Parts: sequence; structure tokens; C-alpha cells
Amino acid sequence: MGPAMTKPTWTARLRGATRGGAGPIAIAAAVASAALGCTPTPPPHAPCVTVRSDSGLRDKEAEKTLDELVKSIQLSPEDEALRAPKSIADVRAILRRDTVYLFPAAAAYARSLGTPEGRLLEASLELLLGESQLLASQVLTAQSAWVGNDLRIARASLATESAGARTDRTRMFVELIRSVEEGNKIADALGIAAPAHLARGAEVIRGLRVDARTDRRTAAIVAEYHRLRGEWAEFDMAMAIAEGTDRSTPALCYLRAMEQLERRGRHDLGAGALRECLKKHPKFVRAQAALVLMASHPAAALRELAKLKAMNEDHYLVMLLEPTLAADQELDRLTTGSAPNAPR
Repeated sequence: MGPAMTKPTWTARLRGATRGGAGPIAIAAAVASAALGCTPTPPPHAPCVTVRSDSGLRDKEAEKTLDELVKSIQLSPEDEALRAPKSIADVRAILRRDTVYLFPAAAAYARSLGTPEGRLLEASLELLLGESQLLASQVLTAQSAWVGNDLRIARASLATESAGARTDRTRMFVELIRSVEEGNKIADALGIAAPAHLARGAEVIRGLRVDARTDRRTAAIVAEYHRLRGEWAEFDMAMAIAEGTDRSTPALCYLRAMEQLERRGRHDLGAGALRECLKKHPKFVRAQAALVLMASHPAAALRELAKLKAMNEDHYLVMLLEPTLAADQELDRLTTGSAPNAPR
């Protein structure tokens, strides 16, 4: 049911990656510029602006929503053991598994170390957490459009259903509406929370540029920062340093793949590069998560989501997307008898 998704892909839609316009992530990432000063190569007389929220109550409501969300999550034993990280190895495991719920605790532990290694990890965690929250917010905001036809039918059907009627179709209507409405609430909270993490990541990077400027890992984090902001000339300079002697790391592989999508508009090359990353690094969860968002239609996303779930059943995209996509697919089966995962 609902119109089939066509290119541009979800990621392109969600990032607003159209020529001549800054996407939502680039705009939100600009908030973090206050921590680094203005853009590294600003136009003449460009002001350095700090964007502030005037709604403390809204911030508190968002924090409460996300706290309740995290508390309700039942982590797998593997991730539960990492809830209170006690070593650099634990922090790296959290990053490797892309277990976003644990990023704040991991960042706090890394910060407590007071070492260059700790600051490198903290910067990575804060930037990736901010990006993940922005993406999740946009995904959840957009999901009502992905399943818009089914959502309209669900609301109209329930409004006109006979009192007490209970069928599989009715049950799935209720599940679809509930998933979308809960998603909208979480999307708002994530959008409010994300800029603070990006700003903190930018602040740490400022220190790393002084204290660890020759470390290739610093260059990789700086490249990540400029990718988020859509600053490709600065990205090129940082990548030239980061790739100086070794281009095989998962982080650099990921950055080059996302460059194809976000800078070049080449979905095919970006997806292909991510699959090559996964051949070299089969446990690279972040790459598989990106493939979920790059899927060309909801059924394809479900297939990629199943692969992601096999890698990390606790991943935030599994929790946020699976209920709506699965409900929509089941409704399609009940209504049309179409085969599971068939493009629509």
C-alpha cells in the first residue's frame, strides 16, 4: 500500500541533499560552529552566530521523553554488559556496535580519562550521537509519508468501524497509527537533543586540533565534522591527512562512501562502497545502518533492516523503524495478498 519510494533515496530526502540547498543535518551541524569559531574558511565579514533555544520547558520535555525511551529498552546481554563502560575496550565496542543508547555513558567515561585517546573517542561519540539523533528524528518525521496511504486508510477505517469489531486488519491499523504517533513524539525530542552533542563534539575537536593535530585519527574526526556540515573543501584537506598512510580503516571507508552519496549524488556508488566496506569489515554496523537509510523503498529497507538486526538487535534503527515498516507490510499482505518484501 502507499506509493513506492523512488530515488532520491531516503537518505537524500532526509538530508535535504539537493543542489543549492543545505540539508537539515548541515543546518543543525552549523549550530556546533560556535564551539569551533566560525567556518574554517568563512566569507569576508561572516558573523559567527550561536543559535539558542528559548524554550527550557521544551528541552526538559524532550529529555524526559528520551530518558523514558532508554529506560524501556531491553538490551541484549552483550550490550547490557557495556551499559557502564570501564575501559577503552568497552568504549570501542560501543562504537563498533553503534549502540547509540550507550554513547552518552561512553563519552562521559572517555572524557573522565583526561587523555588524548579519551578526547579522540569522546569527539567521535558526540559527533556520531548528534548525527544519529538527527537522522532518527528525520526518519521518524518522514515515516508517516512513507506509509501515508495506509495511514489515511487506517484512520478512516477505524473511525467508521462497527463498535467492538476486532479483526487482524483492525489490529494492524491500530498498530500502524500507534507506531507513527509515538515516532512523531520521539522525533521532536531527538531533534531538540542532537545539537548539544554536535556542539560538544566540535568543542573537543577544537582542543584536538591543538593537542593532537598531527594524529591521523584527529584528521579523520575533522573530516567527519566537515562532512556533517557539507564543507567539502575542508573535508578534502582533512581526508588527505587521514589517508596519508592507511586507507583501510572502517571510518575512512565509510566517509568515502557517504561522500559519493552526499557530495556527488551517486546513490549507486555510495551503496556499492558501503557493501565493499562490509566485505572487508563484516561487523561494521554503521555501514549496514547507512544501507537501511539508502534503501529505495520500504520493502528494501526491511531487508536491510533484517541484516542490521542480525548484527545488532539493539540498534536504534531496528527499534524505531521496524514496528512501522512491519505493520505496513502486514497490512499490505492482508489487503492485497502481495508477497513479503515485494517492492510496491
